Amino acid sequence: MSDTFLEIAYERARQAQQRQMKRRRAAARRAARGPAPVRAPRASPTQRTGTAHEDQALRLLAGAGLVPLARNLHCRAGEIDLVMRDGATLVFVEVRARATPRYGGAAASVGRAKRARLLRCAALLLPDLARRHWGGRIPPVRFDVVAFEAGRADWLPAAFTL
Repeated sequence: MSDTFLEIAYERARQAQQRQMKRRRAAARRAARGPAPVRAPRASPTQRTGTAHEDQALRLLAGAGLVPLARNLHCRAGEIDLVMRDGATLVFVEVRARATPRYGGAAASVGRAKRARLLRCAALLLPDLARRHWGGRIPPVRFDVVAFEAGRADWLPAAFTL
């Protein structure tokens, strides 16, 4: 082998070793600082509006005596906005908002397809909720809708059934 080949090989090995040492020093500095703070993902303006309406609906229902159990429960069939307890009844709540009552308004936007998704999601979540909050017994279930139109909230208890 030639001397130039050995010199190139030696130089590349030295550079790789320097990069490795630099990575180790940076990792040691990060470890000394402690764990990185967990940041919530940024929400879009539409998501922030939806969260504000869910907060309002939660206050409205809690003021009426319902007890909050969960919020934004996800499953493979979709999402349930609020899960509440009204005495012995488990209440799944869908929160809808529309700026204007055109095209039927917020309550009318819970159509057949949305109701079917909510029913599928509730069926998937019901066993775990019954186990956690009713000792394994399946409670009576109700589906409510809280509709916001032009800043006004309308609570529709038992908006639809199984």
